[in-house]
Amino acid sequence: MARRKVSATIDPDRLAAAREVAGFERSVSEVLDLALGSYVERVLEERWLAAHPEDAGDDDRDLPGEVPVDLSHLPWDDDER
Repeated sequence: MARRKVSATIDPDRLAAAREVAGFERSVSEVLDLALGSYVERVLEERWLAAHPEDAGDDDRDLPGEVPVDLSHLPWDDDER
């Protein structure tokens, strides 16, 4: 995949939190690439949901239903649980 070098000004606390969640072994470039991918996916999902209103009926919405979130793989400190 072709890559493009960019210059960006970002909140250092937000970057630190993102690197902690993504894994400190990841580079800043990898973390930003993951974040951009997630952002694009979120916007596309929001657009899809806006185009398929809830009142259209359950048969018209192709949604998987409620999915529990599992954050057990994240590196939480034991005293923060």
